[in-house]
Amino acid sequence: MDFLFQHLGLVILVVASGIMLAWPELQTLWGPQAAVTTLEATRLINQKHAIVIDLRRPKDFEIGHLPGARHIPADELATRAEEMSRLKARPVILVATGQNSGKASKALKAQGFTDVFVLQGGMSSWVEANLPIEKSAGKA
Repeated sequence: MDFLFQHLGLVILVVASGIMLAWPELQTLWGPQAAVTTLEATRLINQKHAIVIDLRRPKDFEIGHLPGARHIPADELATRAEEMSRLKARPVILVATGQNSGKASKALKAQGFTDVFVLQGGMSSWVEANLPIEKSAGKA
């Protein structure tokens, strides 16, 4: 016990590091969005004709994205609701970085989408699985 009090700074650093490492997994458990692996995403795309929405920056989208993905930046999702409304019956897979996926998932569910998923690991997991990507010179 004396060690803990004498090295309080180190103890706090270790606890904070552990929380930061576990945070993405905790968000997945507590978050409202369902995550899918690359295998599950491929199945949804091939069997259920899932829509892939890429929420990343335009530059990242142009470098490479899932085949057939639609580029809709997270902040434009609400304004493009009419464009998306005819696709509500199909599952949606979101490709994002950071906190964009949670907000986008909530926005789509508020618009009436029922099957909204987030690609676990984002684009990097897709590339690591050696799955095909498309490159573009502009918005899709």
